[in-house]
Amino acid sequence: MKPIRRLRFVPPALLTALVIAVSQGQPAAEPTLPIVPAELKVELFAREPMVRNPAAMAFDARGRLFVGQGPQYRNPKPDTPGDTVVFLIDSNGDGIADSAKTFATGLNSIQGLAWHGRDLWIGNSPDLTIVRDLDGDDVADEYVKVYTDLGNLEHANHGHNWAPDGKLYFSQGTSKGLTQPGRIAPKPFRDLWDVTAPAGTPDFPPPQVFRQGDYKATYQDPKDDWGREGGVLRCDDMGANLEIVARGLRNPWDISFDSGFNWLGTDNDQSEGDRIFMPFVGAHFGWGHGWSTHWTGRDHPPTAPISGPVFDGSGTGIVYYDAQQLPPEYRGVWFFNDWLRKTTFVYRPHWDGALLLPQNGRWEPIARGGGAGRAVSSYGGRDPGGKALVSALYKPVDIVIGPDGALYVSGWGEELGVVWKDGAQANEGRIFRISWADAPAVKAATAKRARAITQWSFDELFEDLGGLLPVWSINASDELVRRGPAIKAQLTAALTRSGLSEAQQTWALWALGRIAPGDTGIDGWLAEAGRTLSLNARIQTIRIAAHRIRANARRGELPAFVSNALKDGEPRVRFAAVQAMAQAPHRQQVGPLTELVAVEQDRVTFYAGWQALRSNAPVDSLHALLKDKRAGVR
Repeated sequence: MKPIRRLRFVPPALLTALVIAVSQGQPAAEPTLPIVPAELKVELFAREPMVRNPAAMAFDARGRLFVGQGPQYRNPKPDTPGDTVVFLIDSNGDGIADSAKTFATGLNSIQGLAWHGRDLWIGNSPDLTIVRDLDGDDVADEYVKVYTDLGNLEHANHGHNWAPDGKLYFSQGTSKGLTQPGRIAPKPFRDLWDVTAPAGTPDFPPPQVFRQGDYKATYQDPKDDWGREGGVLRCDDMGANLEIVARGLRNPWDISFDSGFNWLGTDNDQSEGDRIFMPFVGAHFGWGHGWSTHWTGRDHPPTAPISGPVFDGSGTGIVYYDAQQLPPEYRGVWFFNDWLRKTTFVYRPHWDGALLLPQNGRWEPIARGGGAGRAVSSYGGRDPGGKALVSALYKPVDIVIGPDGALYVSGWGEELGVVWKDGAQANEGRIFRISWADAPAVKAATAKRARAITQWSFDELFEDLGGLLPVWSINASDELVRRGPAIKAQLTAALTRSGLSEAQQTWALWALGRIAPGDTGIDGWLAEAGRTLSLNARIQTIRIAAHRIRANARRGELPAFVSNALKDGEPRVRFAAVQAMAQAPHRQQVGPLTELVAVEQDRVTFYAGWQALRSNAPVDSLHALLKDKRAGVR
């Protein structure tokens, strides 16, 4: 563990406040706000007593901000009141929340939220829970434990994202479950932790469904030990087809993807500095590696390299931004929070071959606060007019994009754990809104949102793909997939329209790719016309080819354009091809993969090619390759 003097811990997965149904206004005293660039504006959207120790946030399809909060983090007892999900209400339209309504309560420490249709997915280790409002009264009345026994609230379950392939991706830290009767995690979690279960234990215990009054969260002592490693996993709806994507992580707090379905995440350190990492299939980032541990992957071929310099802080929420509602210099970038340094940073990406790295090897602050403890080293001093800069309570945790295109940042209180006063939680809590005065207006509350999505036209669905809110994209994509082959002509025509954003193209290609995996007509369009649309389309169609084989019972070898991509001059295309081969292995791919690794110079593509060979070739074939004369193969 890090020395206590450093005030560190796992990123404050922090969270969630004891609010049962609050409807209080803001206190009169207005706190000092964090510092942002002159062209931006920062304001308090909500604060205590409305929210206390808020952590995870997610906007629903109606554009309402849902917040997980409460007294559970960091040392709950079995009788500690549960965490709560509330949604914030701005009844007078002044841009400031004036009340909150409880949506779900009685949960363990909430450290992740994601909407998918009517389902709110909640990471509340040791459970992964869905809550649903079945009768339309804005209160959840069905609770589903999708998984349980995921370990305690430290190094827990975070970072929930519904992605263009229709799957839920999330991060999981090293905290391990108890693996006891009635307390069994699905097998991929047990594989990460290196624990075994008694004979006869199911690999995937079925979800448990409860009515509101019958639900009881699963308690686990925060002092329980860690497992070997954490990772990134993905699953289908209701937790089906769970699998490990990447591993070798210690305490990954959040992950997010960009307009091209490329990932970044934050991982908290033991003693060597926090890190930003780019998860991909088969990657191992060094923590708990079976035979050669390493923290950065730099000059260390057995582990994947990280996406920037390590840093002394506590990386938490991360999000990709590419909308018109912030100035041009803040588009096509990542924002991530550092709770310990009380700073939100902007990460301007560039591709070093197939690896995402920050421009000029560093990132820069966009919002800086202070308060007790340590602030970023560049914070402080005096403004250009000579006025002393005053510290603000700014301990950023989660960060999301709102329907107005602004950034919303949850702020933890001064204390690490719960503070009680007169029997009630007394911690602070803030939700900050960062916006641009010159932002073009967004028409979020359009007429279609008052209708069931099944009644939307094709164009109404298509315009939501790659939209500001993640739930808009996944809901529209799911509805297009539900309509099936009947709309494939409309989708292929729409994909040739001019002016599509990269995000819209990505989501539209994947919607087509998720339809009828046995439809050879779709396969043919993707292989011929689809992949010629752009570099992004070349990459997505390769990925989709593997997805369609995995989703189709007939299975088989990947189409020729995938293996041909191993010779492409663009490393990102070669990287996509080896990733596809890792996910859809076939004996015919061993030869092309061997030829690739013999000559591949790109660091990440070479690493991924090695991992793809492991999944395509039997062990005796791999042993034979140890005698190959080519160093890259050996």
